[in-house]
Amino acid sequence: MASALTRRIAVIAALSAAVPLVVASPVTTLAQSSDVIVRALTPKAKKRTLVRSFRRQDSEARGIAIGGTPEPAGPPRIDLTVNFEFDSARLTNDALIVLAELGTALKDPRLQGMRFQIIGHTDGRGDAFYNRELSERRAYAVVEHLMFAHNVEPARMMPLGFGESQLIRPDDPGNAVNRRVEIINISPGS
Repeated sequence: MASALTRRIAVIAALSAAVPLVVASPVTTLAQSSDVIVRALTPKAKKRTLVRSFRRQDSEARGIAIGGTPEPAGPPRIDLTVNFEFDSARLTNDALIVLAELGTALKDPRLQGMRFQIIGHTDGRGDAFYNRELSERRAYAVVEHLMFAHNVEPARMMPLGFGESQLIRPDDPGNAVNRRVEIINISPGS
């Protein structure tokens, strides 16, 4: 009886200890499952616009567009919040969770044989040259982790660092949303 009670208390203590970690972490990546990542990075099938021509009696052709949708702007991409230690390219525990999902996604058969840019972005704090260098180191850290921890082939990933040059919130350069890793499918046909 006492051992069962002790086990229940241990389980409750373990669960209550885990809850603050989940609640305190602002990482939205738990919602970014590997399946969500795969869908975001999968090239969309190009929908053709069907056109019919009608000829008038004076042989003047008129076209009428039927169906179809506009082409998506640019290649498939997704922004992920990958946290690093302050002023460092060292991955945090939150980052490892995000990269586990990304590693699973990149190994998915739907993305097999495709290549990706792994782009590091920083916020606007600090020197622009330093931020670019830091974002490059962080992109390389992501690629190294994906290679060694998730067996993603290095030839499928191209690390780049853009520093603070592409802020999501240019009106608020210090905003945390500007610090991110962007994954872009650069395969032909994307």
